[in-house]
Amino acid sequence: MRILIVTAIATILTACQGDSDKLTLSGTALGFEDGTKFYWQKINENNQPVVLDTLVVQGGKVNMDLENVSGAELRLLSEPVSRKNMIVFNENQSIKVTMYKDSMQASRATGGRSNALYGEYNNTLLQYAKLKKEKGEAYKQARLEQDGVMINILQEENKELLSAERAFKKQFVQDNPNSLFTMIILSELINKKDITADEAREIVEQTDPEVLNTLIGKTVKESLDAMKNVEIGGVAPTFEAPNPAGEVISLESVKGKVTLIDFWASWCKPCRIENPNLVKAYDAYHDKGFNIIGVSLDQPNGKARWIKAIADDGLPWPQISNLQFWQDPIARMYNVHAIPASFLLDENGVIIAKNLRGPQLEAKLAQLFDN
Repeated sequence: MRILIVTAIATILTACQGDSDKLTLSGTALGFEDGTKFYWQKINENNQPVVLDTLVVQGGKVNMDLENVSGAELRLLSEPVSRKNMIVFNENQSIKVTMYKDSMQASRATGGRSNALYGEYNNTLLQYAKLKKEKGEAYKQARLEQDGVMINILQEENKELLSAERAFKKQFVQDNPNSLFTMIILSELINKKDITADEAREIVEQTDPEVLNTLIGKTVKESLDAMKNVEIGGVAPTFEAPNPAGEVISLESVKGKVTLIDFWASWCKPCRIENPNLVKAYDAYHDKGFNIIGVSLDQPNGKARWIKAIADDGLPWPQISNLQFWQDPIARMYNVHAIPASFLLDENGVIIAKNLRGPQLEAKLAQLFDN
């Protein structure tokens, strides 16, 4: 959810040869008509693309002088009409690119360590994608034929395939710690909880400070700090934000004997489906000391939808939001990259459980209050 990066691939040319500090993007653009525009973009601190320059296809080729960078930096080469983009790693080395209109994933960039690693990584992911597609088609056929035995076999095989893919990603970052591209994959693993904080820290400790000082490097360090802050057994970080009326509400002001911090949003369908379970739990245990504080990740223009969702779902507990979507400081503090997400606290503010839903939350509350 948070790093928009990993979609397709990129191509660029950076020439700083001899005493010249001029950087050049060049390569072929197969299938693109002359006059097709591409945006050369960076990602800002709000995780949004910012256009630095524009280049135009001429004679099936692209060529443009680029800005100097200090160390490695990530860029996007984006085609605004199709909204497809390619990742490029500018490491002050010449980069050759071949772009395919009919398959951005097949496009390739060479030059620089991160581009080489990206190509290697993407090739392997394409193999996994092919296998998953084959399993998916076989599963559909088994469903049509109502072949229960084959359905079970394919479900297990798919689980094993997904597990192998996660293991590949984890091994990849462990084998290639000192690369800007590795930071992107590490960030993805952290966000998906596919790597432990200790494992991630070991990789970061082997990474060059120049890479860690990039935007993605800083994001990884921020995520690691957040992971440490919200480990089970630790004290939940305090926070405050406005409620729908504009009044500032703090975590401290709503703490009960047991408190649930619930991250959600009006646009999040799984959150809305889960809300009746939260209402049921709240009604059953609020009088015994169970409180909830809702933290919405609604967007800057989403206040009315947020307020309507609170009313429609009948949520009686305090609700707060900075209306900053995924850039919400509370969500970042708690390392929340997907919702619904929740943290259950004891009366001292110690985190005792995470992401309990439905029957799991009900069972935990029964254990805490009924025994």
